[in-house]
Amino acid sequence: MTDGPLPDKETGGETPPSQRRSTEDEVAQAIDLGWRIAALHALTPTTLKPLGTIAGDMLLNRRSMEASDRLELEVRAIAGVAARARAPLTTADLDTLLMLATTAAESVEREQAFRTEIARRHVATAKRLWAVSEASGKGYELGNFLSDSWNRVASPKVHVADPHAELVAIFDPVRVERMKLLLDDLQSRVDPVAIHAVSNHLDAWSARVHGTTPTAGRGRDEGLSLDENVQRLEPVERQTVIWRQLLTGDKEPEAWIGQAGRAQVRDEFTRQVWSRYKRWWPLALLIAAVAAAIGYWYSKNPDEARAAASGALALLATLGITRAAMTGALKSGARNWSELLWNRALAAVICEKTSLVDELYPPPPKVARR
Repeated sequence: MTDGPLPDKETGGETPPSQRRSTEDEVAQAIDLGWRIAALHALTPTTLKPLGTIAGDMLLNRRSMEASDRLELEVRAIAGVAARARAPLTTADLDTLLMLATTAAESVEREQAFRTEIARRHVATAKRLWAVSEASGKGYELGNFLSDSWNRVASPKVHVADPHAELVAIFDPVRVERMKLLLDDLQSRVDPVAIHAVSNHLDAWSARVHGTTPTAGRGRDEGLSLDENVQRLEPVERQTVIWRQLLTGDKEPEAWIGQAGRAQVRDEFTRQVWSRYKRWWPLALLIAAVAAAIGYWYSKNPDEARAAASGALALLATLGITRAAMTGALKSGARNWSELLWNRALAAVICEKTSLVDELYPPPPKVARR
């Protein structure tokens, strides 16, 4: 973090870097692998549009490739991630997948053969990752869930002709709770800001999908084709990509906020401080009154006050409590306290900036703050 609440003398008065941990590489690779395999299984090669005339500049993206090239690209990317996740594909398995990928778009039967092989690889990979570590296995499952949140919109499974109704099934409270349970189990291995943001997003999507109707131009239209109705739900795809980027560390959470966002973090920090400690103002007044009384006593009886202070320090010294120790404890406590609240404020703002639910469903009315 380049912005924070307290300066540090050891760094020349600049704000110290955040001590927030990043996602462990092993878990990040497992989440990415689960995401990619689920996305590849959801592709329908026979419906991918063939490549038209190649532009002279050759600036092609993976979605504009021929079906065979697109599938080969995805398979090789999966093989690379699987190796980094300590669940590598064997040479024979990779060759089989690549061979099936070259012909998957030729017929429905060959497409199904390719998808069946992907499903077999999915089961084998899941078992391999659970054998590596429980965290890797759960990360893989989480990646599957997140990827399928869009895959099922693009290719509805429960409500075949209605992607909007499929969205209700996708964000069913039971399914959302399963994803949140995986997030909770991985909380010590994943960036806490990412955990907070994704968990809150899931709650928000579930509440909006089940409690409101889409905004104008986003709802289901009987006069549109299935693909056109799916396109109306495009924010879901971008939201799932954001979740993957947050959880795997492909994109730092702070990257979603600019200078205005950092100012908003400072406002949120102030608000949290006030909301957390405003109930303690009577104690603050009592402490101020005691301090004033001690100051008045010291001004009237300086010798007695010095003697009492020396006696108190001597008594504390016999208990192993020194002035330096008390000063260090106060400084450490203030820093830890400020960093904790700052990270909470940062997480709240990043959660708001990375949520796309407002694009699809109308936001609730804002309550004015005093």
